[in-house]
Amino acid sequence: MREAKSCCTQFWLRKLHSLTGILFLGYFILYHLQGELPYDSMLARELFLYIPLTFHALYGLWIVFEARPNFMTFPLVRNGMFLMQRVSGLIIFPFVILHALAMNLSVGYDSESWFIALWYAGLVAAVFHLANGLFGAAIHWGITVGDRSQRVLVGVAFFAFAVLAAFGVNTLVNF
Repeated sequence: MREAKSCCTQFWLRKLHSLTGILFLGYFILYHLQGELPYDSMLARELFLYIPLTFHALYGLWIVFEARPNFMTFPLVRNGMFLMQRVSGLIIFPFVILHALAMNLSVGYDSESWFIALWYAGLVAAVFHLANGLFGAAIHWGITVGDRSQRVLVGVAFFAFAVLAAFGVNTLVNF
């Protein structure tokens, strides 16, 4: 009974994880790539950014450490996407903390060359994480169930990643 309850809990936690990533954090990233913040009030930031971000990050770390790739069932590209989703999350985690410190506390990291490199890496990792997360969510939510639709969606996800990364880097260069 306990194992069935744990499985059911994992199912809903993973659904909530993908939902917070797409709705709240995806919206934030798309808006923030323009160099602006979408939430004016502190209450809106807490409800629609900080709480979803905290859950998504902490549960995402748990997913990273319990993940097991399956090279026998899925092709190399899919296993590479699986791995890069976890790696990008591990890059984003310290980036978001340092980015928030630099922006909110005026720490001054933003003029350091190591932070500028981290900023570009964090931006590209966040955009990849979003695009690949949309692909994974479409599968987990039952939107793309067939092999053909999943192959098409892989192409769409990579295209979205390339466009958003180029847009974000351009915004960062002109910031």
